[in-house]
Amino acid sequence: MLLVISLLTVIFPVVVTVAACYDLLTMQIPNRFPAVLAVVFLALALLTGQPVTTIGIHFLAGLGVLVGTFALFAFGFLGGGDAKLASAITLWLGIEQALPFLVLTALFGGALSIAVLAFRYLPLPGFLLGWTPALRLHEKGAGVPYGVALAAAALVIFPDTQWFAALAGI
Repeated sequence: MLLVISLLTVIFPVVVTVAACYDLLTMQIPNRFPAVLAVVFLALALLTGQPVTTIGIHFLAGLGVLVGTFALFAFGFLGGGDAKLASAITLWLGIEQALPFLVLTALFGGALSIAVLAFRYLPLPGFLLGWTPALRLHEKGAGVPYGVALAAAALVIFPDTQWFAALAGI
């Protein structure tokens, strides 16, 4: 049982990292990434015997972030995939880690935006010409792959969660 719980826990950093890479390369975050995070969270919570109230609070935290990020999406500040991924990450982190996650996401997102804008200001190096992901990222007026900032914040916060503590045997 401990092996199953450990394997399920490892899914979080793997899926978050893959989603960030996918976003960086395609400027999209498919629904499968947040869906996997939500399903695995529920399975892990049930397998570890989390009280229904605790699971509910995690879902409420995720729903709160979903509402807030979809407002940002509606105003064009964030992509829909970013909103769903942020919500699924918050589901794992819970209400205790939601605010630190959101603050770090904003900080990493600001740094990422500055880096992407600087990249777009410079001429594209010759070895990147013809590589679609580089051309897409370099395109003036294109979005910022905010999934990278979401993943970075999530991976910084994850060691402070109950799931990581269980994985580490603490």
